[in-house]
Amino acid sequence: MNCSNARQGRATGAARSFWATRAAGLSLALACLASPAWAVNTEIAGVRYEPTIKVEGQTLQLNGSGLSYKALQKVYTVGLYVPKKTSNADEVIKSPGPKQLRFVMLVPMRVDELGKLIARGLEANSTREEFRQLIPAAVEMGRIFSHMKRMVPGDTIAIEYVPQRGTVFFVNGQPSGLPIQMSEFFSAVLRVWIGKAPTTQDLKDALLDYKAPPLLDALE
Repeated sequence: MNCSNARQGRATGAARSFWATRAAGLSLALACLASPAWAVNTEIAGVRYEPTIKVEGQTLQLNGSGLSYKALQKVYTVGLYVPKKTSNADEVIKSPGPKQLRFVMLVPMRVDELGKLIARGLEANSTREEFRQLIPAAVEMGRIFSHMKRMVPGDTIAIEYVPQRGTVFFVNGQPSGLPIQMSEFFSAVLRVWIGKAPTTQDLKDALLDYKAPPLLDALE
């Protein structure tokens, strides 16, 4: 083989390698687009959230999970389970069917601290009249929390909405108190984390937001 043919062979091989690499990248990108990578965090701060759970016989999907900080300290993780994934807060809040917020404590915590956080969030995300109507349910929630022991790292609290029953609280998988039957109450609780005035914007984004990587980035 002369030098010209050798150079031509190397150029052809390089071209094939280049296009093979680009094709592989394109295939990967298309695969990501074909299966929405709702790459929600199934594990965060050492806490694993199952991709799906069952509530009243219905499968709920993990919409997102995030981490709450106080100063620089990690306080708790929270996962949001819904019948159908969405990045739209109003769709989550207004969607029918069971839903669940699941908290896992990362530091020792009095349960009434979580209750106060929810109460402040209810007020921040409600009109004066809406908040007035929520007060009886918030008081009942306070009673339920008052019977809970101090939480330690690894303990879980689930706030669950079940149609026809209302809002139910679970501590480490065990029900606590009677359901709060006010139908609007769970929606108001959801707004504490994904409403217009959430506890933090970062946590709201973690529970809701998903942005697919740009197609060209996947080809790099």
